[in-house]
Amino acid sequence: MNLENRNGQRGSTLPYFIIIVGAFLAMAAVLWFTRDEARAPLVGSDRAVLRHQNLAENCAEGEAALTSYAVVNAEKGIYQIPVDRAIETVIREWKQPQKAVEVLAERVDLATFVPPPPPEAPSEFE
Repeated sequence: MNLENRNGQRGSTLPYFIIIVGAFLAMAAVLWFTRDEARAPLVGSDRAVLRHQNLAENCAEGEAALTSYAVVNAEKGIYQIPVDRAIETVIREWKQPQKAVEVLAERVDLATFVPPPPPEAPSEFE
């Protein structure tokens, strides 16, 4: 009886082994066929040219922002000035710290002021 159990156990492991090996082979086949779709595109010369163009545009925009005048928000009186001019202005204003703090507080209040919402219309049921 002991001998029959051994033979029965060996015979029952073969189908499981075949199923496991088949699952691994199926997984390998799926990975093999989808390997090109999951791969990132190569960086070619056309992408390098595009990156250099983007870098040049960003540098030009940054340089323009640092060296030019512009209107940021005319209603609130916020304007963009060149960095050199801003440094000169700050140095000149902060020679009198008390007055500079007051002016700075006024500018912050003006820049961050949010008008109150309009009153709600009365309900027709009131």
